[in-house]
Amino acid sequence: MTRSEMLERYEAKKVLLERSHQVEAGQASALAYAAFATKNVFDENPLLQKAAHAAMLFNIAAIGIVPILLIFYLN
Repeated sequence: MTRSEMLERYEAKKVLLERSHQVEAGQASALAYAAFATKNVFDENPLLQKAAHAAMLFNIAAIGIVPILLIFYLN
């Protein structure tokens, strides 16, 4: 492989890597936007607030019950 071929290959890979970094940066900013938009929808919809509260209560109950069940199951 000649030096010019290696440089061409290097430049092609460099362009692909830079494009990949740009895509990742775009995805990160889109994630922040999606989180902000979801927060606004959540604040405006009481049904989502009730569902989140129910999920929180379920998780609290699971944290209290699952370890006890594991102790009985493992004995």
